[in-house]
Amino acid sequence: MSRNRLLLQGLVIACALLSSRPVQAVAEGEYGPVDILKNEASLMKTVGEYEDLFLRRGYRYGSPEVQELVSRIGGRLAPPPTDPYIKYRFHVLRDPDVNAFALPDGQVYVNTGLLAAVQNEAQLAAVLAHEVHHTAGHHGILEYRSIRRKSVGGMILGPFTLGLSDIFLALSVYGHSRLFEEEADRKGLPKMLESGYDPREMAAVFEIMQQDPEEENPKRSTAWSTHPQLQDRAVYCREQAAALLKGTDAAALRVEAAGYRRMVRRLSLETVQDLIAADYPRTAVAMAARLVAEDGTDADRHVALGDARRALGARGAPGGESAATNAEKKENLKARQKLTREERETERLNAPEGMAHLRRNLEESRKSYQLALEIDAGSPAAHRGMGYVLMGLDDPEGAGREFLVYLRARADAVDRPIILGHLKKLTETLKNRSPSHVQETAQ
Repeated sequence: MSRNRLLLQGLVIACALLSSRPVQAVAEGEYGPVDILKNEASLMKTVGEYEDLFLRRGYRYGSPEVQELVSRIGGRLAPPPTDPYIKYRFHVLRDPDVNAFALPDGQVYVNTGLLAAVQNEAQLAAVLAHEVHHTAGHHGILEYRSIRRKSVGGMILGPFTLGLSDIFLALSVYGHSRLFEEEADRKGLPKMLESGYDPREMAAVFEIMQQDPEEENPKRSTAWSTHPQLQDRAVYCREQAAALLKGTDAAALRVEAAGYRRMVRRLSLETVQDLIAADYPRTAVAMAARLVAEDGTDADRHVALGDARRALGARGAPGGESAATNAEKKENLKARQKLTREERETERLNAPEGMAHLRRNLEESRKSYQLALEIDAGSPAAHRGMGYVLMGLDDPEGAGREFLVYLRARADAVDRPIILGHLKKLTETLKNRSPSHVQETAQ
């Protein structure tokens, strides 16, 4: 899904320019007042417009409960503003990318993909403690000034100052310098402890981020992927957290796993579907499998796992016998950038193991849908998924039966015309296979 990528597509060229001309950032943020310079006023005006723009274009996630949770935790962690242009407010964007970012005026955004990936409230607090210190330390403003000082004749800044004026958003979404990212980590840890959260959970966040089911890591450079390397960040966060906790009753600190995961159940199921839509089915399988492990009595979780497994198509399932090398990961990422989804699937089906992978994935998907139907025999989504599986396994009669059950339960389904089209083709297939048709053909 990831609809806000449409808004950010103009930043890709800008970020490429930044990465091709690395600029040494200043070593520390400024945590006192920082005045906005005359040539920065228009950039800050653009920053102020994002809040309304994200809302008007429907990029914000529409759950009041999740929004309240993020705002409540963020409010505990945000330091007192030092400037009149800083007002902390926290929002959720519908995007399966595991990312979060903060803007210079106090807007903090967390993607649904990140909320689904983290395992407890303390890990979300770790992310927000990090992000608010990007704003508190004026990292975006200072980094912009550093870039501007070291640019020659506007070679780098031209696309920003004459175009979208989105440099602050680019710096935030795609990550600040290594120094600023590390500073935000190190300042966030004691703030977590001060707010009653277990600071050890920040290292756990980076360990979660290291997972790479698609074997394409990093899919895209973001603030929560490579600035600095995740393994390094986990190590120093663990060390600093241990030092902070000396003489402290760590057992009394807040983690809150069970309540948090209940809160983000629906969001996580939606993120599985968003990952499938964005063609990241291995990541979708990993997330759906974790959801099933959390609660195997929830039919919707089994449906999500069935959908994710079916979306694997001719891919091998995640967690194969051997991990991909860095060179193979680069080739995987290159193929995604060069070929369409259909072209990549055709290549996989042409490989010797492609059809075997496809059948295995369909059989595994069928098992998930069967488990869902054992829990809830009337689950429309399970019947729909089973219809697709049986169609893929060349069982037109069974597929048609499942699709009909789905349409009776969901007469107003958005995909009704598509399902009716499948039913028409399945009926034609059955007619062509009927004995009378075979006899007529022979005559």
